[in-house]
Amino acid sequence: MRQAILLLSNKTDFSVRSRYNKLIEEYGQKADVFLLYDGSTPVDKRDLEYFQRIYVFSVPELIKEGYTELENGFLGNCHYPILKFHKDYPEYDYCWLIEDDVMFSGNWKYFFDTFSEDTFDLLTTKIRKYKDDPYWYWWNSVKAPKGQQVSVDDLYASFNPIYRLSTKAIECLDMEMRKGWQGHFEALVPTIITKYGLTMRDIGCNGSFVMKRTENKFYTESTHTWVPLQVQGIIPNMIYHPVKEIISKTTYRHYCLLSIVGEHNNRKTWIAGNEDRNFDVHLIIRDLSFCKNAADADFAYGKVGSHADLIKDYLVHHQYLLDQYEYFFIIDDMSQMNAKQIDALFNDMKRKSCEFSLIGMTMPCFSQDLIRQLLNGDSEFPIYWVGM
Repeated sequence: MRQAILLLSNKTDFSVRSRYNKLIEEYGQKADVFLLYDGSTPVDKRDLEYFQRIYVFSVPELIKEGYTELENGFLGNCHYPILKFHKDYPEYDYCWLIEDDVMFSGNWKYFFDTFSEDTFDLLTTKIRKYKDDPYWYWWNSVKAPKGQQVSVDDLYASFNPIYRLSTKAIECLDMEMRKGWQGHFEALVPTIITKYGLTMRDIGCNGSFVMKRTENKFYTESTHTWVPLQVQGIIPNMIYHPVKEIISKTTYRHYCLLSIVGEHNNRKTWIAGNEDRNFDVHLIIRDLSFCKNAADADFAYGKVGSHADLIKDYLVHHQYLLDQYEYFFIIDDMSQMNAKQIDALFNDMKRKSCEFSLIGMTMPCFSQDLIRQLLNGDSEFPIYWVGM
């Protein structure tokens, strides 16, 4: 059985490179790993040189080739790139597609080998019938070709940040899409798979579509969801999604500016007019505004939780940052401090060798040594996250 693993992304930053390299290191001997790159996003071609195999696609071009468009752009059409890939690489028996915000907390070899002998045409997550989830938003998007009917009894849905399709399934989907089937791919793919007698299984958790040997394995309702992940402990060999992250560089300025932000914030004020600032901006984005906010940050991370839990979670999962910065300033998301004022704060603390400073009542600044002590719980004196 020959397999391709397609890491779907419209970015080439260091977080994507890291996830691609993990796939290569842990399963590159048994499958070909591609970056499935959304070519509608401009990219410096030099950034693509970091990936061993790259397949570039464009959804607008695929629409022009004859596929039906659900909505403008990529939304709902996420299966089209894998159909196009198969036309150019028909030698693969199965194709896995993994979105770039999927993380597996184990060795990918263990995950993929679990399914290496299975011949199901679709392996995916959260498979359900219409009656199991009748209020799901995208059911009404499914439309059969002219002259055909589709009833609610024919409808199936799945959650597809990670899934596998067989050659038979890809070719069936391609043919039926060109006949005029349309709808959100998380309803359309399993509906067509079932309608035309192909097979599908859920890779884990629980439910009637899960194989017994993978029941309560690989994901839970809290580790694999469409909303931002809650702060939680990491369980081995589990899928975590969405793990939203952007790492724009691997060099660092002297200081760290860290903020937990929602859709509305003053992040642009902190960097405006000072390209020579002495701090990097780290944003923890606590709602659905990740794409909107991440572009202005050097580092961006998406999760949900209390302020104190989010800060600790971020630093615990990015321990290497503790070696990079002399001071960490936790700024309120609506603060109107500008870059010069923030620079001055850091410089003043450095000059005075301060361990801790509190700006107003809600914005603490810690030395590297002190924040290590706080994370390890061995500080000689208690400090509370004021206003957190």
